[in-house]
Amino acid sequence: MKNIHVDFWGVRGSVPSPGPATTRYGGNTSCISITINNKILILDAGTGIRNLGSAIIGQPELEIFVVVTHSHWDHIQGFPFFTPIYQPDRPVHMFPTLHKKNVVLSSLIDQMDGAHFPITPDQVPSNFNFVTENPLEFLESNGFHMELVPMNHPGKAFGYKIKIDDKIICYFTDNEIDPPYEKSIELDVLTEKCRNADILIHDAQYIEADMPLKHGWGHSLISQVTKLGESAEVKNLVYYHHDPERSDDDIDAELEAASKTLKENGSSVRPYFAYEGLKLSI
Repeated sequence: MKNIHVDFWGVRGSVPSPGPATTRYGGNTSCISITINNKILILDAGTGIRNLGSAIIGQPELEIFVVVTHSHWDHIQGFPFFTPIYQPDRPVHMFPTLHKKNVVLSSLIDQMDGAHFPITPDQVPSNFNFVTENPLEFLESNGFHMELVPMNHPGKAFGYKIKIDDKIICYFTDNEIDPPYEKSIELDVLTEKCRNADILIHDAQYIEADMPLKHGWGHSLISQVTKLGESAEVKNLVYYHHDPERSDDDIDAELEAASKTLKENGSSVRPYFAYEGLKLSI
């Protein structure tokens, strides 16, 4: 049985939001890591990946795998500042999306074009290993059994259901549970995908006051995520991808309300509103 550690480095959606009102939950955009033994799986490369890089720069034995859900800026913009890629000969495994070959892979490195960023990929001294042949099999051979789950999101996105031994982690960021456009996944299917998950990390960017203006923007209501976690009977429910306008105090209030709802319904789900530095071990 492996020790599995899930760390949160960036939890904000859409755009970084630093400032005095976001110091406790953090203002960096999407990035989490899952570590087993000497392997680290990085999910999304928002600005949070910069702090992750600083944390592991002195661990050359750690084998790095980088996977992204889609190519929106808040999920790729931190990659050029990921310091391990500037370590000579350090292997960094990278993967294309599977819905349209190489789109996300290209986005990570195409932004390093000399115009948007001063360093180009050929100047990076690490060893990029672009895994385009059977990437899911490659990940499984390294201990990460990953299932791609289509998300409801403009421009298309995938979530990942990750099995490590008998543990299940679902990373379903950027998903609109009830969109006005044609769905890529229905709620009943989504519920079954995360049934009994040890950890469900799900987009929870909006509240009712954000509607109807932002209906169709590709993100879920906090209240919808509470119902999903409860219906799927997950063990740990992590509300993720916080709106950049949501302050620490606002998020505190939402956590209190969600906890109250789950308790009143007799649910055993443990709720967390993701913050930079949150660590979960299973």
